[in-house]
Amino acid sequence: MTSQLSLYCNKMIKISNRITLLFLMFFIFQSNSYASITVLGKGDASLCYQSAKTGRGGITAVDSCLSAINEIGITQKNLYATYVNLGIIYNNSKKPDNAIKYLNKGLEFNGTLPESLLSLGNSFYLKRNYEKAIELYDQSLDKGLTDISAVYFNKGLVYERMSNVDLAIKFFKKAVEIKPQYYDYFEKRARMQRSGEWLN
Repeated sequence: MTSQLSLYCNKMIKISNRITLLFLMFFIFQSNSYASITVLGKGDASLCYQSAKTGRGGITAVDSCLSAINEIGITQKNLYATYVNLGIIYNNSKKPDNAIKYLNKGLEFNGTLPESLLSLGNSFYLKRNYEKAIELYDQSLDKGLTDISAVYFNKGLVYERMSNVDLAIKFFKKAVEIKPQYYDYFEKRARMQRSGEWLN
């Protein structure tokens, strides 16, 4: 009986490891190189959420978000969540000015305030306004953002762009301590740099 239980446990561990590996691979190959936090909604808002979460952009993703925004019965919570997710989609599509328009609307609702601030920081990162990005990342923490690792990771990226290697390393280490999945990002990045595939 004990050996059967041991075999069963080993099989479950292998399955769990495979699921974890697939999960990590999914996040490693996301199209954006900064952290963002999506906000769940229902209906078209859910489609918008899925597009933001997976890093997909394009007309279809934007259309599902705009359709959700114009839905008659949409709740206030889902409406503001959709504003944030649409902002994330625009950031992922390298359209920070469009993102800012919707993320500013997300600031109007307390339930999406921290996520809006984080994603606005990403917009200003894309616009190369690094001081503003850091200010917004810090504000997202002050307003109760739950995923602190996203702020640390993003601040590491900002300080790296500003050529402040010491602060970049400090924040990258903090991010990895909280969320070890970020370590995989750095491994992938190192491989791509060695092969010449990494573009700054």
